[in-house]
Amino acid sequence: MKFKVALLPFLFIGALHVNAQNTTFSCPANIVVKADNGKEGAMVSFPAPAAELGAVTYTPASGSFFRLGSHSVVASAANGQKCAFTVTVTDNESPTLSPLTLSKKLLWPETNKLKKVNVYYDASDNGGTVKTDIAVTSNATDGSKDWEIIDDHLVRLRTSRLPDGSVRIYTITVTATDDAGNKTTRSTTIAVSKTMSAVASN
Repeated sequence: MKFKVALLPFLFIGALHVNAQNTTFSCPANIVVKADNGKEGAMVSFPAPAAELGAVTYTPASGSFFRLGSHSVVASAANGQKCAFTVTVTDNESPTLSPLTLSKKLLWPETNKLKKVNVYYDASDNGGTVKTDIAVTSNATDGSKDWEIIDDHLVRLRTSRLPDGSVRIYTITVTATDDAGNKTTRSTTIAVSKTMSAVASN
């Protein structure tokens, strides 16, 4: 009888050990999160593992900062099993683009010549990289293109009125685009006039 009593605890402990070894170890589903506001990534925590698995170690650790893009995370259970899943941080935040200011407030006198106008602005993005493009249009309806774009900060505009004698107004637009395709656009106008000053829009 003493022999049987001593054997039962041993068998019970052995059964627990076998169950722990045979527990199926599954990683969390792949995680997709948005970048934190103003940051080039996000702090990401992982779901708690099943209690029967014991301690689970994540590399990188749960709660780490993950930069924009996809990252592989390896999970290691106390019983030696391992698995991997992916953390993807997306950029849904548009670039920051300051209001546009011009080196001239108006185009005068009316000489019918192309005059240089500098376009000043600042652009930045939480992802670090931002591309800017500049475009020019006017209120002319004759289809003539009376401007030249030198670069993203310099244009040349013709100082002439419209064929009917009315004021010619140019609209200068800058678009900032980040690597994720998010865009921010601002514009300003300038007129061939002695009294009409440039007006920027948000």
